[in-house]
Amino acid sequence: MFFKTIQTCLTALTLLIGASSSPWAETSGSGSIAFNLLSYEGVYLNRIFRFDAGYTEKYGIPVPVPFVLEVPIRQDVELIADGRPSGGLVKFTFATKDTEPRAFIENFHVVGAVFPRQGEGTEAQTARQEIAARALINSAFPAATKGFSQAKILTSRAIEVNGIAAVEVIGTYQDAANGPMVLRLVALPHPDRDESYFIIHNISQTLVPITGPEQMPQTLGGRVLNSFTYE
Repeated sequence: MFFKTIQTCLTALTLLIGASSSPWAETSGSGSIAFNLLSYEGVYLNRIFRFDAGYTEKYGIPVPVPFVLEVPIRQDVELIADGRPSGGLVKFTFATKDTEPRAFIENFHVVGAVFPRQGEGTEAQTARQEIAARALINSAFPAATKGFSQAKILTSRAIEVNGIAAVEVIGTYQDAANGPMVLRLVALPHPDRDESYFIIHNISQTLVPITGPEQMPQTLGGRVLNSFTYE
């Protein structure tokens, strides 16, 4: 299932459906909560999380491949960390702190994966990225949007995360409880090992009114992703 052919080269994967603003605009919502993540002009503080043998010893949670994250902290955002999420290694959920009831903003979920190395050189790296993209498209996206409505993939492209030759898939769906959502999946193949991770990043478009991929780094999960480092 992971290896069903979608496209024959990574260039063709760059725009599966198109990156115009219109698909994003169709799913945006105004909402009734006075909160807009992208309008924040205050200072972010970062909390460092290291996942390694020390983490395993302290919490009893196996870490297949050590890595480090920096998680942004804001006074008006509640951070909820889950060290034993279903189907993954760790999940960070961000919710409004000053509203009642609290409202979901984003979550950032790290999940173990295996992306087999294809040898050395540029062609091998590209082949590995293709495999990772197919895994996200054929398996991760359907699994992450199961039970939700109007799920569709908007874009798929090769990206770089702190020197890691990564792949991202971005789509949208409707959540009955939280409204219009953006889903960002990012495969992070380890440079020297088959064992790796991929990221599931869900974003409320009501509270984070993004209109295109270029705004991803401004989101809370985007900030976490940009700090991801293998050790």
